[in-house]
Amino acid sequence: MVREMSIAQLQAALADHSVVALYDNRGEGSFAARHIQGAQWLSVPDAAQGKKLPADKAALLVFY
Repeated sequence: MVREMSIAQLQAALADHSVVALYDNRGEGSFAARHIQGAQWLSVPDAAQGKKLPADKAALLVFY
């Protein structure tokens, strides 16, 4: 399921550790220049193929 969340909702989810993984899908250069602390870079094609994603399909994953 895909849903949008507000910045406040993301901050709350990060604070209570309910986010299993945080992924930055922008280009590598953008990721290197500025990303949310704790985020991992994951290209859109890799994400679409399920690469580097946790096995738990119910996990809360955040992509931006």
